[in-house]
Amino acid sequence: MNARFRLISLLVVASVLLAACAPAAQPAPAKAPVAAATVAPAKQEPATQAKDWPLSRGKKICHVINVGDPYSTAKVNLGAKEASLFGLQYDVYDMQADIPTEIRKIEECIAKKYDVIILVAYDPLALNAAIRKAKEAGIPVIAEGGFPEGDGAKDVASLIGSDGVFEGKAAGDLICKTLKPGDGWVMLEGGTGHPLVPMRGGEAVKWNKENCPGVTFLAGETGKWNREYSRTVMENYITTYKDKVKLVYCHNDDMCMGAAKAVEEAGLKGKIKVLGVDGGNKEVYDAIRSGLFFGTILNDCSFIATTMIHAARDLMESRPILSQYISPSTQITKDNVDKFNAWW
Repeated sequence: MNARFRLISLLVVASVLLAACAPAAQPAPAKAPVAAATVAPAKQEPATQAKDWPLSRGKKICHVINVGDPYSTAKVNLGAKEASLFGLQYDVYDMQADIPTEIRKIEECIAKKYDVIILVAYDPLALNAAIRKAKEAGIPVIAEGGFPEGDGAKDVASLIGSDGVFEGKAAGDLICKTLKPGDGWVMLEGGTGHPLVPMRGGEAVKWNKENCPGVTFLAGETGKWNREYSRTVMENYITTYKDKVKLVYCHNDDMCMGAAKAVEEAGLKGKIKVLGVDGGNKEVYDAIRSGLFFGTILNDCSFIATTMIHAARDLMESRPILSQYISPSTQITKDNVDKFNAWW
């Protein structure tokens, strides 16, 4: 065996020995399992975002009311502005000072599927069947200004307005404070049948009898909520009672504006005091400042207008509301008139 062969043999043997002594080859580590994809839960948004507020946006309010007098006109104008802030549809149906027409308008609003009906119960009992029909159709009813009685009072969702009893007492209090024994006063009443009439009138007369019996209530007659008609009635009072009349009390300010005109034309401004109910009117507040009016009892149309819209919205959004919202019967005279806003 030559030297070259021996060298090759030795190298082969060495390779075998090295391979035998080397540690066994380790398998390549397996790759870590790939985790299943995790889907993040959807972000929980509030039930109502600011852009969606209010929930009732676009829903419809039907308001059945007589719009022939300044107070009611101011109320619906304020109501329309308030409704627009919440994106509500606010439709006014004029009942034209007629109860059968008012009933037809309510039924029309039921047929058109309004979400809420607001009405003035100019007759405390005549609208009860229509109110029940609305309730059975699932349409809540809000009574504002004039309230129903009996079943109608139970079927409405809320009563919003003033309290005729407190208004009558507030008027009676001013009558007693400003007149002296031997003086007489007359009254211009609202429309016959309106539920506020016996309260605003009866309570004033009762207060007079109990607190200043020496002051005489001379007469009461309807002024039909109308300025010109009341002017004629006041002219008749002046002719009939002459200097016995020291004050005229009216169930709303618009009638008192007519009465004040008759007093002024008779040359009796300041000698016959003029006392109304409603307030909120620049014309009336200026008349108080000038002495043409003695004063008024606040029946705040801005309170009623905003509250009826808020209550309607709450009903449409399934929130609870109060059964009554009553405006304070505040006495306004020359001493405090500058503290009150004129709304029209």
